[in-house]
Amino acid sequence: MTKTEIRNHPKFYNVFISGPQEKRKLYTKNLNVGYRVYGEKLIEYRGEEYREWDPFRSKLAALILENPASNFLSNDLICLYLGASSGTTISHLSDILRSSIIYGVEFAERSIRQLIQNTSGRKNIIPILGDARYPESYAKSIFTKANIIYQDVAQPNQAEIAIHNCNYYLQDDGILILAIKSQSIDSIQKSERIYAKEKKILEKADYHIIESVNIHKYASNHIVLIVKKNTI
Repeated sequence: MTKTEIRNHPKFYNVFISGPQEKRKLYTKNLNVGYRVYGEKLIEYRGEEYREWDPFRSKLAALILENPASNFLSNDLICLYLGASSGTTISHLSDILRSSIIYGVEFAERSIRQLIQNTSGRKNIIPILGDARYPESYAKSIFTKANIIYQDVAQPNQAEIAIHNCNYYLQDDGILILAIKSQSIDSIQKSERIYAKEKKILEKADYHIIESVNIHKYASNHIVLIVKKNTI
């Protein structure tokens, strides 16, 4: 029996928490009961199984722990996940968006094999072997436009990749969540200069940055941008 008391997150849909504010832990309710994806802790509480969500392994968890003003999760989201890797973050999204569809694009063949294996019991994830730089190349695998695009790719042109995919797949009122890793863009320049350049690229492409959230305490040289299209 666990002494951990799990409760609803005060803001984010289908995300759960334990502990005081300064030591808060995140959880999602396990859609694939009894199975772990990356060695995460499983906790049973009041007849439900929860997976601890590690912010050092998931930039989306880190973003939520930093308490952004934007509330970007809801029941009926269609999500396009760029850089799904072996399944850590996308599996937690699967727990959250239980009745939705999550398209997971991954370029590396080894990672896509792991993704398929790790998410085989999750019917709301559609793994796609594809290169996020070329969004048209996986259009046959995506059946509807997305309400939310989440991008975490270690490429030099991260903003351009996001723009191309948003222009192709994001609904006009949709949200882009973009994790920017400065070291993947330029390992010499200061991170702040790189972030500023990526923001300018988005703004020149007629996208509006709602929030910029520093997650350095969980992932060094990373910020997360929450972005919307300018529709007027």
